[in-house]
Amino acid sequence: MTAVESVAGVESAAVHTSGRKGPAKTARANIRDIAAAAGVSVATVSRVMRGNAKVSDETRAKVERAVKELGYVPNAHARALTTPPNSVTLVMRSITGGTYSEMAGAVADEAVRRGMTFRLIATGGAHVDANAVLTDLLAQRPRVAVIVADDDEGSITDAELGGYVDRFASMGTSLVALARPRLELPDGIGVVDYANEQGSYEMARYLLSLGHRDILYVGVRRQSPVFMARYQGFLRALDEAGVAHDFTSDLPFEGDRDKDVAAIVARWRAGERPVAEGRGGEPGLPFTAVMGVTDVAALDAINALRSQGIRVPEDVSVAGFDDMPFAGDLIVPLTTVHVPFADMGATAVRIGLDGTRDVMIPAEPVVRASTGPASSPM
Repeated sequence: MTAVESVAGVESAAVHTSGRKGPAKTARANIRDIAAAAGVSVATVSRVMRGNAKVSDETRAKVERAVKELGYVPNAHARALTTPPNSVTLVMRSITGGTYSEMAGAVADEAVRRGMTFRLIATGGAHVDANAVLTDLLAQRPRVAVIVADDDEGSITDAELGGYVDRFASMGTSLVALARPRLELPDGIGVVDYANEQGSYEMARYLLSLGHRDILYVGVRRQSPVFMARYQGFLRALDEAGVAHDFTSDLPFEGDRDKDVAAIVARWRAGERPVAEGRGGEPGLPFTAVMGVTDVAALDAINALRSQGIRVPEDVSVAGFDDMPFAGDLIVPLTTVHVPFADMGATAVRIGLDGTRDVMIPAEPVVRASTGPASSPM
């Protein structure tokens, strides 16, 4: 053998010295050196290195002593090719932000709790080369690969992920899509989704119960199945309540704080009523509540309203979605839809191991100080 030598299931990268012949080595010794020093066969060394229980304590101790004394370091990539996969790899664009970090931490914790190795692939950037990412993932040969939802253009699509199902299955890897609906994903992929539409529906019903009828929705993003499910839940609640709603006046969510705040301010100013009946000529309110597609959108709305001298919740109520870690610690603690992201991460590992296909995680409103009864009719 040249570049890589394989002996009884344990491989070591070659480190050649000028003019020397013999087995390839990693660090200062190879597997045959370990076997000779311990007085055992190379097959026995291989079993010890893989944690095989069919080795006596005495023999294991001799091998481990030889490994330490000779400084042998097995090649992890080569060894992975001959041992059953026992790792969890998480693929996500970024680990920043409460939502992503909470899920990532839970996936890691669950993998470690089960005695497995955890790895992370952060794709970053505005666009993702799906084939490059998935090919790299195949090379890692994890037991479970968890792919987090990403609605941005250029990300890994359902079709691209579905095209790799058979290849991953042949390597003993289970694929799990986390925080995304099944949609076009094939049955060979497990899915952990959460109740986006129902959670938004329940929040809208809560705002309606407070007397709000003019509600601005911030967060229309038609290319996002997750965001659109939330918007549909909002519209469904209004429709069931018989509340007319001008959906053309609802706002997108760009994710740029300055732009989003400016859009909300412009929407407020455009809808102001110069004279309000029964209020002695005071300005009327263009809307009495704002429902944000995320907690960040809701926070942008609070900042926009405060910049116009509008009080939350005395003048306008504001609600969000996600219940990110900061939501309860704001100057005005935020009413929002709670999503147990940590439970979702742990569930992704579990279904990757037990073969469950679909899990729907509930999402429920949490009422805090940012919402209150609608202002008196103008």
